[in-house]
Amino acid sequence: MKKITIALSALSLFLAISSNAQEKTSFISIQAGTSIPLGKFHDKELPQGGFATTGFSGSLEGAWFFKPWLGVGANVGFNMHPVDSEALSGEKLAADPFLTKLVIRSEPYTSPGIYAGLFFSLQVREKLHITFKALGGMLYARTPYQLNKAEYYLIGKNWYEKTPAGDYEFSWLGGAGLRYDLNDYLGFALNSEFTYNQCEFDFVIPGGSIRTDQIVISFVNISGGIVFKL
Repeated sequence: MKKITIALSALSLFLAISSNAQEKTSFISIQAGTSIPLGKFHDKELPQGGFATTGFSGSLEGAWFFKPWLGVGANVGFNMHPVDSEALSGEKLAADPFLTKLVIRSEPYTSPGIYAGLFFSLQVREKLHITFKALGGMLYARTPYQLNKAEYYLIGKNWYEKTPAGDYEFSWLGGAGLRYDLNDYLGFALNSEFTYNQCEFDFVIPGGSIRTDQIVISFVNISGGIVFKL
């Protein structure tokens, strides 16, 4: 009887520790930081360059860990990348011999996304964790509205607009980071994320026909945030 009591006490202690570890690994976090465009999205050459520059990223993220090291969760994020209007103007001037002057006023690219998938956590010290995530979901990419103030040889001024276009694409998001636990309820996280998306945007051109432009939306997010431990 004594052995059974000891065994039951040990089992209860183990379950309590395991339950506590799972609760303290689960989290909700708010993050904000820098979004860095990569590859063709950042390139400053026509026709496939996106002329995107470093911008802003923000996200809300949460995960429930059914094991101390493995959980499931979701990420809702927003990314914004300004356009290098000066470089874009220079490229268009070089490509059109009849264009004598061009000034472009441009809004940024925007790309909100929603993802779900697996989260991983590895404790390396008492309060320090290495984290990873592999997520899939949907990205909505939107090109910027642009006002082109153009002047042509023998024609003069001809201002025109380039209206935005959007595209929904299945997307994936991979990430890695560090989390430092400030106490039993709060932590601080440093995260990096990467995504690559081949998007197609349909534009209505004079005459009513449709032109489809392929633009790669690819970027790395580097962010910091507050973690609320559950």
